[in-house]
Amino acid sequence: MEYSIEIKNISKRFRQGKHQIHAIRNLSLKIKKGEIFGLLGPNGAGKSTLLNIITTIITQDSGTVTLLDKNHQKEKSVLQRMSLASGDARFHWVLRVRDILKFYSIAYGLSRQEREKRISELSKFFGITGIMERRFDGLSTGERMRLVFAKSLLNNPEILLLDEPTLGLDPDIAIKIRSEILRMNKEMGMTILLTSHYMHEVEQLCSRIAFIRKGKIVDLGTAVDIKKKYGNLEKYFVKMVQEDETEQD
Repeated sequence: MEYSIEIKNISKRFRQGKHQIHAIRNLSLKIKKGEIFGLLGPNGAGKSTLLNIITTIITQDSGTVTLLDKNHQKEKSVLQRMSLASGDARFHWVLRVRDILKFYSIAYGLSRQEREKRISELSKFFGITGIMERRFDGLSTGERMRLVFAKSLLNNPEILLLDEPTLGLDPDIAIKIRSEILRMNKEMGMTILLTSHYMHEVEQLCSRIAFIRKGKIVDLGTAVDIKKKYGNLEKYFVKMVQEDETEQD
């Protein structure tokens, strides 16, 4: 079995005043090459912390992360084969779509010829050729998210991390974004790790799902298996949230 992402015994604590907050607790996870894997959990469960560890924005206290068979801290070049797209991504309001894609293609180290080729390909793929000269502040929510996707694929990543890609979107736009995610996975064959707290979203998109709660994986399996086990994903999710609220009280 080939794995694109292997996480082994990861832990991360943050200091909050005199207290230590355990954001991730001895977490292990393997994500197969070419699959869409869903990480589902309530706010504060540790989803974003895990993504930040994978992208080396923050460093884990213990454990290892292996990306495409390489230790992501010892072999930094593997990070160039990965990208992150967030539903909360923002760019400077005055920049045009073309400016944003050009800037990031330069940041990714693409040559001028490669830049022009990738920008042309991705603008057609995501249907944004007609808005290339428009400023970011003039884009609709759906257009902004398609731009975020195009930006995240400039380096032709083998691994794509999606952090709440439909957060706050209108239902019709969210449906279109989910279709784009399925199309990227099918046509480009990339491995996708999707974080969300929308049960129907991970059920629709993901071949396997892990539930994270208080920094620990509390269950993992296919959507079908989990539905058989708990009745439905929403029921299990609500149960986790209610238990967290009860313990806080």
